[in-house]
Amino acid sequence: MASTTLINTADAAEIRLVHFLGDHDATSPFVLSCESAIQNSDAAQLLSTIIQHQPAIDRLIQSEEGVGAFSLLATLLDKVPADQQITLMKALVSSVENSTVDAPLDHKLRCLCGLYNLRSGADKCWILARILNLSAFHGDDEQVLNLLPDRKSTLGNLLQGSNLERLLMGFENGGNQEQRALFSIASKVVGKLAEVCRARDMGKEADAADCSKQRFLLKMLATYSNLSEVDDEARAAAKQAAVGAICDPVTLFNELRIIMSLPPVTALKSTDGEIYQLLEIFQQGKLEDFQSFQKSNPSALSNNNISEEDAIRNMRLLSLCSLATEHEEIPYDAIAQTLQVEQSEVENWVISAVSSGLLSAKMDQLQHVVMVERCVVRRFGIEQWKILQERLNVWKKNVRTVLDGLKQSQV
Repeated sequence: MASTTLINTADAAEIRLVHFLGDHDATSPFVLSCESAIQNSDAAQLLSTIIQHQPAIDRLIQSEEGVGAFSLLATLLDKVPADQQITLMKALVSSVENSTVDAPLDHKLRCLCGLYNLRSGADKCWILARILNLSAFHGDDEQVLNLLPDRKSTLGNLLQGSNLERLLMGFENGGNQEQRALFSIASKVVGKLAEVCRARDMGKEADAADCSKQRFLLKMLATYSNLSEVDDEARAAAKQAAVGAICDPVTLFNELRIIMSLPPVTALKSTDGEIYQLLEIFQQGKLEDFQSFQKSNPSALSNNNISEEDAIRNMRLLSLCSLATEHEEIPYDAIAQTLQVEQSEVENWVISAVSSGLLSAKMDQLQHVVMVERCVVRRFGIEQWKILQERLNVWKKNVRTVLDGLKQSQV
């Protein structure tokens, strides 16, 4: 993304640029119009004339020298009145995106990266979203696969982990709207990556991309601070995130704990009641709650392409976690009853929960008891605070007993 292009700011640079864009036809209406704008020091008119003349933009994109020339064009934005800069900048980016000229996609990307490096704050955020969109939806499948982590591309690295969020922290005056648009585009881009990977039987990579898509959806939804801001795009994204959380509630367990508090998700209660109710069960309920929901809404899973088998498996794991937060020692028969499985299957379910990172426990196979060492908390309300208080009081009592015993032995 970093630019090493040196921009020619000599007095005659704009004239030379115009003649280059006009294919050196000094008498063409395009060149004459541009020269008039230069003589009048009207940068806005000059930019507008160039942007509206698509052959000029096409010539930039086709040429190897086009990136440097495009950077010079981008610097003209600083000479435009502030109230016109954003409109012209977006029109300039759109002219590059919509160009149908036969040229490598890399040329378009380099032009936009040059503009990205010359802007700041919210502008950078918006341009980056267009760069991501261009890389995924204006090229072939190989271009999309370049976003995989093992390809070590700049954009691919940016979409991994928290790299994009860290980058945004460095944007001064980065607007909330622009960040929302960026996270939205990022979720669509990695969604496209998942589709391409799945079509090529790259299941592991597809699953990782789906996970990234869910993370970006949650980031996008978190930019809405109240219900009055929620629009149709937010509702659609909230439904996607809710279905993703139901299909895979384990992989992003910590990130998903906030999902019920997001305004767009709360809005689903009135527009997509079934999904909202099902999401609530996966966030807080147990297997018996899920089964009750299924009886009342028999087509809810199939209507949303949710696997019933996977849903039941996930609910059993989550139910085991809820049980583990309530008891430090759990008899096998209590687990079997809660999960509605045979007692001989209990150990396999405990192992699955441990391997998923949801639970840390030991099994006493002679006493048929599971001893919980650590367990993730699905929700943390007043009841959980009371349980924590009771445990702390027990620990304080035990420590006091040990200290009293030490004092007596010293005497």
